[in-house]
Amino acid sequence: MVVPAQKPFRSRQDYATPSNIIEAVKRRLLIDEFLFDFAADADNAKAAMFWGEAEDSLSKSADEWAVRCRSGHGFGWLNPPFARIGPWARRCMETKRLGGSVVLLVPAAIGANWYRDYVDGHASVLALNGRIAFMPDRPQWLYPKDCILCLYSPSIAPGFAVWTWRDARRPAA
Repeated sequence: MVVPAQKPFRSRQDYATPSNIIEAVKRRLLIDEFLFDFAADADNAKAAMFWGEAEDSLSKSADEWAVRCRSGHGFGWLNPPFARIGPWARRCMETKRLGGSVVLLVPAAIGANWYRDYVDGHASVLALNGRIAFMPDRPQWLYPKDCILCLYSPSIAPGFAVWTWRDARRPAA
């Protein structure tokens, strides 16, 4: 297996989430689209509406986030820069408390303070079985760490499970 070199705090932070993981997550959540993407640009957004670097998602209140992902059975999407996850996880937790639902994709770091403070007991965590290839031009270069999806939603109980996402099929109605 070939993996990209790790460069903590110096690596590119704007890789798009690959469409195969996005489609698997949408099937898992029984949704057709994400309502909002909280860290995107016009080239990598996973929802029709998004905030980019200029809008600075973290400068917005949790209430502003919740308004964008509170519509019935909808979810916001967030694949934040991995260099500083804590503030993003905290905002997802706050958004859930205000009735919003956000899916957060991050490296699995269950020993990190941000995980202890803002994920554990606050989100349903899906440990992704199967690494993600964030570089579309190099699909064999898998991200060198395990990732998790943190599902922050008033309608989903906190918990932890392993999910083999490449085998995901839309559940029968």
